[in-house]
Order: sequence, then C-alpha cells, then structure tokens
Amino acid sequence: MRPGSEHRRWFDPLCPGHVITRVNTLKQKIANGQPTIGIWLSIPSPTVAEIAAAIGYDYIIIDSEHGQMGLETSIDILRAVMGSDTEALVRVPGHDPNYLKRVLDAGAESLMIPMVETPEQAGDLVAACRYPTLGKRGFAAPAVRGSRYGMEENYIHEATDRLFIAAQIETAASVERTVEIGAINGIDLLFLGSGDLSGSIGKLAQGDDPEVKALVQSFEDKARGAGIPIGGIPRPGWSVGDLGAAGWMMAAGGVDTMMLRDAGLADIQAFRGKVAAG
Repeated sequence: MRPGSEHRRWFDPLCPGHVITRVNTLKQKIANGQPTIGIWLSIPSPTVAEIAAAIGYDYIIIDSEHGQMGLETSIDILRAVMGSDTEALVRVPGHDPNYLKRVLDAGAESLMIPMVETPEQAGDLVAACRYPTLGKRGFAAPAVRGSRYGMEENYIHEATDRLFIAAQIETAASVERTVEIGAINGIDLLFLGSGDLSGSIGKLAQGDDPEVKALVQSFEDKARGAGIPIGGIPRPGWSVGDLGAAGWMMAAGGVDTMMLRDAGLADIQAFRGKVAAG
C-alpha cells in the first residue's frame, strides 16, 4: 500500500490547491489492532444512520442481504454518515459482480460479502471489486459518486488500497477453509455468521449447542493461528463487549429493528405496570 493511500483525496474546484481527505476509519482501526463496535441497519432511513454516527458507532452495516435497502437508499445512507468518523459498510445480497460494481461506484468503500465458502470464491469476489490489472471491475470512474464524479485524484489507483472487504464464514465447510479464505489478498477480515453456521449442521439458531460451539471455536482458533482478523455477533454467553475484549476486531451487536422493538416493549411494559399498580 502506498503511504497515505488509505485516505480519500480530491481537489476542491472552488479552492484550487485545496486537497480534501477522508480515511476509511474501519480499515485503519482494524489494521491498528483496535476492536470496533457496529450496528446493523435494516430500516431504510438515512436518519437512523445519522443517529448511529452521532452517538459514536465505529461503523454501520447497511444490510442489503436481509434488510430493506435498495441501492438508492444505500447511497442516501452513505451521504448521511459522510464526514463522520463512522464507516458505512454495505452487506451485499450475494456474489453478483454487477451489484458489487454498482455499490462501489455509488461510493461504498467497505463491503461485507455473505456465504464465502472457498478461496476460489473469495479470489473472484476480490477481483470483481478491483480495477484491472488487479481485477475485473468495470470502469466508469469519471462519472460515478465513488470518485466524486471525477474530482478525486488517482481514484482508480487508490480505490483498491482503501477498499475493506469482510468475507462471511457461514457454513461448516467454510470453517474448514478459514485459513485459505483469509489468506486471499484483498480479504481484510473474516466475519462469522453464527446463525447460518448453526443451520448448516441442522441446528439452526441453537447457538448454545456443543457442536455449534465447537465450530465457532474451531473458526476462532484457525483464524488466530494464521493472524487473520475476525468479527462476529453476540451469542449465548458472549456480549459485544466480550467479543471486543477477546480480540474480535468487529463486534456487530444491535440491529435497529430489534433495538426499537426492545425499547418499545420496555416502555409499554413500564407504563402498563404503573397504571395497573394505580
């Protein structure tokens, strides 16, 4: 990586010689060994993202796999957190290289890619996100938001250096290939999808099952032994704080819909309890 290439740089046309910079804060923190905490966004609202950034989450996950976000809403959410210290990471729906190209053109610099099961898949996905000669990403840089509509200096060279890719490990088969997948150049972190992992062995949502726990431990041991950064979600007996304290670099805890649900239920129960008590 070239020195300083983790920064987004462009020239301000209204102030010649003035260079504007932005850092991929998630990539920088993880490279520095700093555990991070994030929130899943399923509600298609830039305001929710803006609040998440205002209160200090290290990153938000724009969930285009299970959430309600289309590309247009994702762009609005990217705008909502632009200029903050919160990185916007897009979880894409799958492995479609055309979708990857479009979301990168839209300005995403951090991606989470689900169901990566082999190093060959990982290599193909990285290639879809990089311009030639390093990859196969289609070129429209002068016209897209990612390059600030052509105003960013050296975008086609530096976009690769700034890009952060988290590959999701979500099956027993992919756990076996943890080290090989994590060794692919361009994969920055392996993120354990423990829900689908449990389902892959016929024990969906049974996070406290001994066999599921053994798979989680196997993933952690393999990745740590190879020096591969890892991330995940809370599970029985493990909070986001526990994950961070144990050196998981990405701890993704709350989901906006579930947080609203839980806060609302608590409010309603407290109200009704007081009313019933007179």
